[in-house]
Amino acid sequence: MDKIASLKKFLDPEKIAVIGASRSKNKVGGIIFRRLLNSRRRLFPVNPKETAIEGYKVSPDIQSLPKDIDLAIITISAAAAVRSVEMCIEKGIPNYIIVAGGFGEVGAEGRALEEKLKELAKEKNVNILGPNSLGIFLPDENIDTIFVEHGDKSLDRNGKVACIVQSGSVGVEALGYASNTGYGMRAFVGLGNKCDLDEIDFLYYFAQDKKTNCLGFYLENIEKGRQFLTAARKASKEKPVVVLKAGRTHTAVSAVSSHTGKLAGSDNVISGALKQFGIQRVYDDEEFCDATKVLSMLSGAPGNRVAVLTAAGGYGVMCTDFIEKKDTRAPLVMAKLSKDTQNRIKEATFPFTACENPVDITASADDRMFSESLDALIEDAGVDIIICITFFAPPGITENLIDIVADKIKQSDKPVIVFTKYGPFTDNSIKNLFYAGVTAYPSVGRAVRAARFLVERTTIKKRFEQEV
Repeated sequence: MDKIASLKKFLDPEKIAVIGASRSKNKVGGIIFRRLLNSRRRLFPVNPKETAIEGYKVSPDIQSLPKDIDLAIITISAAAAVRSVEMCIEKGIPNYIIVAGGFGEVGAEGRALEEKLKELAKEKNVNILGPNSLGIFLPDENIDTIFVEHGDKSLDRNGKVACIVQSGSVGVEALGYASNTGYGMRAFVGLGNKCDLDEIDFLYYFAQDKKTNCLGFYLENIEKGRQFLTAARKASKEKPVVVLKAGRTHTAVSAVSSHTGKLAGSDNVISGALKQFGIQRVYDDEEFCDATKVLSMLSGAPGNRVAVLTAAGGYGVMCTDFIEKKDTRAPLVMAKLSKDTQNRIKEATFPFTACENPVDITASADDRMFSESLDALIEDAGVDIIICITFFAPPGITENLIDIVADKIKQSDKPVIVFTKYGPFTDNSIKNLFYAGVTAYPSVGRAVRAARFLVERTTIKKRFEQEV
């Protein structure tokens, strides 16, 4: 079995051993074991100091485990973790997640331990994730080995983004974003120090995964640059590939070395290579989440002409500023609406409606007016993308508009992006829009930036088509 095929059992194991499982709800081994209780997998806790945890009999040592374990999660210290892997290999266990730090990122002794893990993976043909890994989370498979809090059931909805991260803290931010506003997580993988499994392995796997339609990576170093770029280029022909590559300045590169124990390459070279190979680069965690969200929900844009439909004039003006601002990622222009479109909007709303772009139907508008105005914009041949600015303020515009917009999106090939604010209820409104299949953001700038991501993606696809 090749390495990529073997990841199926790694990510969807039937029998899981937790080395260092604990009755304590505050210890890593205890947290991970309890998360796995909901997985409906067969669990095998190992700890010489425990006899039972949550009704499960605890094995005193690794030798007492059965021989057909699919995955071992090692939650103990660095030196003990290496010895545990050696003993687990003797039991025939093929897959490992090593949570502990204290390896290549802390000095010569740690590097020696990490090198030993690397040798074991290669010589014994096993898969090792980590060390220093946050773990894995796959909602569809009901697998969660992450030992930090990461949100609620919104993570389980409509997951299509495979999120592969080298840093646990950045990964937790993505998970929190998903929980707060809706995001759609197909899979989360914390790479850690990458002694064996790395971004390329999971790139290959999720590029072939039918449930994944967007791949997002947070990386601090790319050791096999050419291999990663080649694989990402192939994947990008079918699915968007987004990379947040940290370590752009000299000081940041030094920080990467101390964080991971590895060196990072020249940022200018990396940035140029990513663009050349059809990979969309982002520069912070917010951009990462916003890009993967819109690219997983909308397939692209037919062009770069944007129409703005707003019930708040001030935000319409701000939106126009963002659209017309020069941006190296992808240029946008304000669409010129046809006279027919303008007449339709005026008939649907008020005689005083500003029907040129941006279209301001005012705060006096209701659901019907917004709906009919959106129809007119969707049907205008001079419009490629629509940004809707709306505030749910009954009795005028109500949350019924969510389903109205969702239905129109399903019937149109033009992307519709929503910006909304609703005081302390903003996140909940955006989450409800997400559940309905509508891409929404809590600021005008982020909504416009999402449109740029779509146009950039379309440009990449067209370039690939021209190469055929």
